[in-house]
Amino acid sequence: MNSNLEYEKMHFIRFKNYIVSNTSLWKYCEFHSNFCVNLVFMKNFEKLPLVGFSVCSGIEIIREKLHPSNTVAFKRWDSSEMPSWAMNHVETGRVIKHDYLRILLRFEEKRLGVCFRLNSLPPSPCIYFDFLPNHPMEKLYLALANCEIFNDEGIPFIAIPNRFEMLTWIAQRKQKKAVVKEERKVAKPLVGIASSNAATPPICTFCWERPIDMLLMPCNHAVCCKVCKDNYIKYERKRNKTKKVSTEVVCPVCRKRIEGVAQIWFPKIYRCLLCTDSCDKMSAVAGGRNGCGCVIGCYEKARKLCDDGGSCPHCHKELIDVLQIFIQDDQDR
Repeated sequence: MNSNLEYEKMHFIRFKNYIVSNTSLWKYCEFHSNFCVNLVFMKNFEKLPLVGFSVCSGIEIIREKLHPSNTVAFKRWDSSEMPSWAMNHVETGRVIKHDYLRILLRFEEKRLGVCFRLNSLPPSPCIYFDFLPNHPMEKLYLALANCEIFNDEGIPFIAIPNRFEMLTWIAQRKQKKAVVKEERKVAKPLVGIASSNAATPPICTFCWERPIDMLLMPCNHAVCCKVCKDNYIKYERKRNKTKKVSTEVVCPVCRKRIEGVAQIWFPKIYRCLLCTDSCDKMSAVAGGRNGCGCVIGCYEKARKLCDDGGSCPHCHKELIDVLQIFIQDDQDR
């Protein structure tokens, strides 16, 4: 197998109601520069599939004549440390509705930390799985268990998109949602426009912990925090060097080359600071050389304010220029 492609996809072996990956979690996440695994559900499930981690790959389980129950550690959804959404039904089939589960992984010395997040609901606390003594972190494998995973023909009802596929899917999902609402005469903003209904600024789509505070340029996508931006660029350059291709790094949303980055700031009052009505667009940032970087509201009003020689409504510094930005979080705004 081509070593550059070996970890691009998750490859599973089925054991009745279990599936166990042949792809190392560490290598898969390192390949995609993102320690997160995404599960998109393609049918209704009465319960979330159990998510666990195996010390053996699927092929090793077969070769050693083992059973997944002897190699996989699961954490039950009805555990007291799990959030209330863990007992939800999984739903799909509506115009824009597909439930999805994100699994954030933290490889620590002698243990694996895991956070779960269903759709845009608050993530679970970090759950820890202890490694076996001297067991290498590169030898851990994703496992799922549920009697509803497959149809009668053995086709799985769960998709596992990588980071780029997931961001693209979420963007398309938001666009479809906006179109549906427009058809119902209830206009809502498209991707990249955050709603004032949110109590907090949009959260980094990589770590789910820190707020988005970086702008990738010139595409102007805002998708992550500074820490994750640094890690992403570092991993992408390292991977490109290994593959002996250009060291240029591309935006994880639109795949355009990143030529620069800028830090941005969201106001505590998370709404358009320029309109007096119920405007909920947050699509403009005060930019330009020595610009303050405040996200101030809707682009149309911000552009006019800048052209008129106004100042930032948040920090009151002179507006040098305004940029239209596209906030790529996973909230249902």
